[in-house]
Amino acid sequence: MRAEDRIRRNRIRRQLQLRRRIALFSAAVLLILSLAGGSFIVKAQDASCGAIYKYYTSIRIEEGDSLWSIASAHADGFESRQAFMQEVIRINHLLDSDIHKGDYLIIPYYSPEFRQ
Repeated sequence: MRAEDRIRRNRIRRQLQLRRRIALFSAAVLLILSLAGGSFIVKAQDASCGAIYKYYTSIRIEEGDSLWSIASAHADGFESRQAFMQEVIRINHLLDSDIHKGDYLIIPYYSPEFRQ
């Protein structure tokens, strides 16, 4: 093996090591920036719009009540009446939307008032 070949191989090896180190450093910097950048993202809210709290209450089903009529009366703050009804079905472990007079349902609602 000639000295020139050994010098050329060593130079190539050092260049590859340098490229690997630069790639690792770049990846580490990108990872740190992406993690740090995510912590600076905040959701802007209107200053007049205060915090909204989610609560639950129990209501008694009266004659003629349906989940749709309950949603019409209590679904403020939800995306839709359907979303409200799905949550009521889920938290009350109902199999479908059938409700009966005299039963009690737990329903969610939103309020700007903080209650302890």
